[in-house]
Amino acid sequence: MKTIRCSDCGAEMEPKEVSQEYEREGLRVRIDGIPAMVCPNCGDISFAPGIANKIVRAANILFELTEEKHRGLLVASTG
Repeated sequence: MKTIRCSDCGAEMEPKEVSQEYEREGLRVRIDGIPAMVCPNCGDISFAPGIANKIVRAANILFELTEEKHRGLLVASTG
């Protein structure tokens, strides 16, 4: 496997799962378990090509659901 170096400090990046949190108009969403390369030295995070776009799409869908919930348009089923 090819070694990936941090673009900030040059340390060897390590594969990990990360979380990203976003806020829009007072609403927050969090996405966990995102595959990434993380620098153990400076903490820089790098995603494989295309992953960042998928994260943004997922966050936008979560914001839509959260907005509907706060407006009372989304009600959880109890059974």
